[in-house]
Amino acid sequence: MYWEADLTYVWTNSANAYLFVVIDACNQDIIGDVFSDRCRAREAVEALEEAVLSRFGGRVPYGYELTLRVDRGTQFTSRSFREAARTLNVRLEYAGVQCPEDKPYIESFFGNYKTEELYRNEYNSLAKARTGWESYRAWYRNDRLHQALWYKSPRDYTKIACNSKLLVA
Repeated sequence: MYWEADLTYVWTNSANAYLFVVIDACNQDIIGDVFSDRCRAREAVEALEEAVLSRFGGRVPYGYELTLRVDRGTQFTSRSFREAARTLNVRLEYAGVQCPEDKPYIESFFGNYKTEELYRNEYNSLAKARTGWESYRAWYRNDRLHQALWYKSPRDYTKIACNSKLLVA
């Protein structure tokens, strides 16, 4: 199993916000996210913990290989993030410096999020930006069609793949 994670900036008229996302490369589903006014390792850890909890109910089982590819930003190279990954039984893989092509799924996701949501709206507050994110996330997971998923949403693709045993977890 292969996941990618990253963060992006969200601009509002009152303050900047930060969005941490973990995405499953198999079905392109958002499995962990934290929307915050802080940009620390703690938020990256929370997004990873949410992702592992949503897929495994706690930690990745021993013998199960899960790789999380991240960039070399301070949030992802911090001791606390590395320790959390180790505790959750997640293998970290670091992308090359200045190599967004090493994380194509998360980079594509953030490009779509910015084009389809951020650049179309002006947020007066952090709360409105968070509401916009939550609305986009629900639409992306349940209704947005993906060419790479045979024109299915991540949720529909997962249902089909699980029924045909193409996807584990």
